[in-house]
Amino acid sequence: MEKWNINIVAPTGAFDAVLELSESDGQTKGEMIGKHGKGPMLDLKYGADKVTWASKIERPMPMKLKFDGAVDGVEMAGTVKFGVFASGTFTAKRAS
Repeated sequence: MEKWNINIVAPTGAFDAVLELSESDGQTKGEMIGKHGKGPMLDLKYGADKVTWASKIERPMPMKLKFDGAVDGVEMAGTVKFGVFASGTFTAKRAS
């Protein structure tokens, strides 16, 4: 299992979460865990240099977040779209 500590910067401020990735039947599956709960990483595509996924949240309001980023060894960085409202960025480091 891989764990990543992620920091998401939204128009309303920054927040932290944890990504847990695992391999099952030749497919990478993941879960995003934050202070308001956890949920599956939907449509997850994780490769040596690229990562994309979506996550549904309920707080501060229900919406689907869409992540698109680059992987560089033990770091990730990219953009996140907050429903139809706004966009932001994220950075992540693999947890030891």
